[in-house]
Amino acid sequence: MKILKNVRDSLRDVYRRILRLGKKKLIMILSSVAAVIAAVILVGTLRTGTTDTVITEDRTTVSITGENSDGPDYIEASDDEDIPVVETATDGTRVESTEETTVLAKKEDAKQGYLNRCVFLGDSRTVAMVNYGFFNDDAALAQIGISHPSFEKNTFINNAGKEYTLRSYLEAHQAPVIYIALGVNGINDPSEEHYKSTFVTLIDNISEMAPNSNIVLMAIGPVDDNGSYKKTVQNAWIDKYNDFLLDTAKEKHIFYLDIAEILKNESGQVKSEYDAGDGLHYSGSGCEAIFNYIVEHPVPGIPDDGEYVVKYIKPNPNKTKVTMDNGSGIDEEKLKDLMNMMVDGTPAKSENKTSGSAADLQTSQEEKEREEAKKREAEEEQRREEEQREKEKEKEEADEKAREEAERKAKEEAAKRAEEESKRKAEEEASRRAEEEASRQAEEEASRRAEEEASRQAEEEASRRAEEEASRQAEEEASRHAEEEKSGQTEENQSDQSEQSDQSDQSEE
Repeated sequence: MKILKNVRDSLRDVYRRILRLGKKKLIMILSSVAAVIAAVILVGTLRTGTTDTVITEDRTTVSITGENSDGPDYIEASDDEDIPVVETATDGTRVESTEETTVLAKKEDAKQGYLNRCVFLGDSRTVAMVNYGFFNDDAALAQIGISHPSFEKNTFINNAGKEYTLRSYLEAHQAPVIYIALGVNGINDPSEEHYKSTFVTLIDNISEMAPNSNIVLMAIGPVDDNGSYKKTVQNAWIDKYNDFLLDTAKEKHIFYLDIAEILKNESGQVKSEYDAGDGLHYSGSGCEAIFNYIVEHPVPGIPDDGEYVVKYIKPNPNKTKVTMDNGSGIDEEKLKDLMNMMVDGTPAKSENKTSGSAADLQTSQEEKEREEAKKREAEEEQRREEEQREKEKEKEEADEKAREEAERKAKEEAAKRAEEESKRKAEEEASRRAEEEASRQAEEEASRRAEEEASRQAEEEASRRAEEEASRQAEEEASRHAEEEKSGQTEENQSDQSEQSDQSDQSEE
C-alpha cells in the first residue's frame, strides 16, 4: 500500500508540473516526442527494407537482402523489373582445355561478376541454388527430378513462368560459360553404357547448339548413403561416374569443376551441415559453399568484373514441374517433403519480411545465438585439439630428438670404443711384431753365429786335416824315401853280390 501511495503521489506531482508549464510549452514537448517516435519508426522501416533474415529448413539464419558477406547481392524482383540476362558469347570466346586446365583451378581474388557470364543446366540441386537466391531465375534451366537422358526432350518452366526447351533456352542464352550440373538422377541405371552414352550425346548436342560457349561438367555432389534416397543413389556410384565425367572432359577438351571436394567429409559422405535433411539435397549453407566454389574456380579467360545481383522470384508450387520416374527416385511420399524443401525453405517476398511475432524473432535470435555459441564451442574445441596435436607433435619431436641424441652418443661411444680397441689391437700387433722381429733377429744372429762357428770349426778341421794330410804325406814321402834308399842299398848289395858271383864264376873257370 505504501508503494502504491508513493506512485500516486509521484504521478500527481508530475501532473502539477505539467500544468505549470503552460499550453505553449506543453505543445512543444509533445511535438518533440512525436518527432522522435516518427524518426525511430522511419529508421526501423528503412532497416527492415534493407536487411532481414529468415530461418531455413536446417534452422540456420541466412541473409536474404542487402549485402551478403559471401553470397551475391539480393534484390526482390517486382513485376515491372526485368530479370538480369547473362552476357552472350562471341566467336573466339570458347577455348579448348589442356591436360593442366581441364580441372578448373582456384583463382586468387576472384569476383562474383563472373556469374554474369554463366548459365546452369541442372536438376533439383540447381533449382535449390535459384530458390536460395544464389542464381538468377533465368540463368538456370532446371527441373526437380530431371535426369540427363530426358533433359533434351523436356519442357521447362522457371519461377517467372517462362517456358523453354533446351534448344530454345540455348538459342536465347548463348552464355560464355555453360555448366552441366546433372547426373545424380538416374545414377542407378542398370546399364552403365546407357548412362554414359546418353550423357555424351547430351554434351555433344549442347556443344552444337552453343558453339561459342565454354562447357563445364560439374562433378556430381556426394550424398548420405543412409539417407532417404539410399536405394537409388550411393556415393560409390557417384565416384565412378565422376571419373567418367572427368575423362570425358579431358577427351573433349572441355572443363570439369570438382565441387565434390568441398562437400564431402572425411568418410566420403556429404557433410552434415550441407545436408538439407534427406541426404541428397543441400541446405542453404551447402548451396552457398557451391556458389563460392564456382566463383573461385572460373573458366580461364572469362572476365569477372561488374556487379552480380540476384533478383529473386519466389517459386509457385502450383506451377513447379517435377519428374517422378525411376530415374529421379522421387515418389508421392517424398514429393511433399521435397516441395517443402524447394519452396517453403526459400527467402520470403518483401511484403512478408516484417511479418511474424516478436516471439518468432526472439526465437530466431536465440537459435542464431545458440548456433553461434555452438560454432564458437566447435572452434574452441578445434583450437584445443590443434593445441593438443601441436603439443603431441612437439613432444614427439622432442622424443625423436632425444632418441637421435641418444643414438648419436651411443654411436660415438661405440666408435670411441672401437677406435680404442683398434688402437689396442694395433699396439698389441706392433708389440707382437717387434717381439717376433727381435726373436727373428736373435734367431738369425744365433744362426749366423752357429754358421760362423761351424765355418770356423770346418776351417779348423780342414786345416787340421790338411796338416794331418801334409804330415801323412811327409811321413809317406819319408817312408818312401827310406824304402827307396833301402831298396837302393839292396840292389847295390845284390849287384855287388852278382858281381861277386860273376867274379867267382869267372874265377872258377
